[in-house]
Formats: sequence, C-alpha cells, structure tokens
Amino acid sequence: MKKRMGLFAAAAAATLLPLATATNASAAGEFHVRGVYTTQAACHAAGVAGYELWGPSFFCADGPQGLIYLYTH
Repeated sequence: MKKRMGLFAAAAAATLLPLATATNASAAGEFHVRGVYTTQAACHAAGVAGYELWGPSFFCADGPQGLIYLYTH
C-alpha cells in the first residue's frame, strides 16, 4: 500500500510540476495570440480587461481578412 501511494505521489508530481513551470517558461519573450476581434477598439478593450491575466504587455495587430489579433506576453 505504501508503495502504491508513493507511485501515485510520484505520478502526480510528474504531471503537475511541468504544468506549474509552464507559465514561467512562457515569459521567455514570445507573444501568444489570445483572441481575434473585428475592430481595434474591441481588441484593445479585451487587452485592458485581461490585465490581471497577462499584465500590461499586449498589442493588437492586423491579420488576414480584416481581423485583429490580440497578442499577449
């Protein structure tokens, strides 16, 4: 029983540890698409509204077919 608990704990740690460090790894300087909008105003409003999630580092860029992409750091 102790061996099973140890294996379970090791499996849980092996699964959760990479997930916990993934947020730190994404701070390496790349930007990621967080949303697609039809206007610059809507994109900027979404960027400001998501301040608690990604901070002040975001920008809106024109994409194909007249869509606006929200990129966050």
